[in-house]
Amino acid sequence: MIGTAMLAPVIALAANAGNDVLGGINKTADQAQLSKGPESNPTDNLAVMLGRGINYMFGVVGVVFLVVILIGGYKWMAAGGNTDEVSKAKQFILNGIFGLLVIFVAYALAFTLLASLAGSTGNNGTWP
Repeated sequence: MIGTAMLAPVIALAANAGNDVLGGINKTADQAQLSKGPESNPTDNLAVMLGRGINYMFGVVGVVFLVVILIGGYKWMAAGGNTDEVSKAKQFILNGIFGLLVIFVAYALAFTLLASLAGSTGNNGTWP
């Protein structure tokens, strides 16, 4: 009983947390002179612009790691049977694969966070 009474202010403050987040995002959008919601031009929406920028960065970094894998494959073919060069090429390929895995996990995390941001800004949980 006492524990429930102590949690009442926390629950009340948590109910207003969504309004605080939305207010902060709207203030940032006002300062950046961006539209604040999907009712206006959706290409100017803050969440859409953030999503496009993050998608672009993930694409560039993904291409970099793909090139690392290709360079590792070329080094392996050019090694000529030298075990030291083959092991360096294998390490190159593994580093590229690990980098791609990190990019995929980071993309999934960013997509989830930006989808929740879109939902909290009145976009009804849909992600353009």
